Amino acid sequence: MSTVPLVSIVIPAYNQAEYLEAAIESVLAQDYPALELCVVDDGSTDGTAQVLERYAGRAICLRHANMGQAATLNKGWALCKGSLLGYLSSDDVLNPQAVSTLVRALIDAPTCLVAYPDFDLIDARGIRLRTVLAEDFSLSRLTEELVCLPGPGALFRREVLLGTAGWSSEFRLVPDFEFWLRAAKLGPFLHVPGVLAQYRVHDGSASFRPASSKAAGEIVRAVASFWGEASGAGAARALSNAYLISAKTHALSGRAGQMLGALLQATKLRPLLLLTPRAWRIALSGTYRRLQQRLERFQSRAAH
Repeated sequence: MSTVPLVSIVIPAYNQAEYLEAAIESVLAQDYPALELCVVDDGSTDGTAQVLERYAGRAICLRHANMGQAATLNKGWALCKGSLLGYLSSDDVLNPQAVSTLVRALIDAPTCLVAYPDFDLIDARGIRLRTVLAEDFSLSRLTEELVCLPGPGALFRREVLLGTAGWSSEFRLVPDFEFWLRAAKLGPFLHVPGVLAQYRVHDGSASFRPASSKAAGEIVRAVASFWGEASGAGAARALSNAYLISAKTHALSGRAGQMLGALLQATKLRPLLLLTPRAWRIALSGTYRRLQQRLERFQSRAAH
């Protein structure tokens, strides 16, 4: 490509030393020539510091007292110099052509602010489970149906960081989605077909851990903040979907009463919601997953 912008990728690391090396190596193995890697240890208490010692001189390696993923990412991005930015969870992996492919796509589409690829789901051992084909960008799908379009591997222009001030420390469960909501106000995203990253699914993943009651309500707060005082079908649909997702999270975390409360709020916004299979599928799937987890723990204890 004729223009080679500097790309800066930040890896926030917290107590995932067993996966961190694979994440770092996947960035260092990129076939893109202008790449800056910053790894920030957010006060880990495992072997993260020892892993980072091996990469002194090959990456910017920092450590600070624990202050959360959002503040850690923002600190890393503030130190980096790239005109294109990205982040990689410490348990995820980039494919070797990820950066070059996404940079080329952004150069060819100068009005797009974010580029995101398809990705594979892998297990704790790195074995592929299935492929996730991301949807093409749709503002309504992101802001009303609450489909988080960008996944692992996404790159965005520095203007997005300047226009949003980065991730919000208010959110622990959905900080990425809340960031993309605010970024979407600035301009369109671009889906780049092709598997360019790997998202690791394991017991320690934040997406699969029971969430606190406050965390389960984050999606509602994020969507309400995005829509503000707006009214109409779009806002009602978005908030209803937010309550549905909150209901699922409460159910997964074993709070049946709060799950029903969130479901009731969703139906107040869209009274016919209870007649749709989707509402019951979302709410009951969380309950099913919770019962499944309890059964697995019981079987594990019985086996020992």
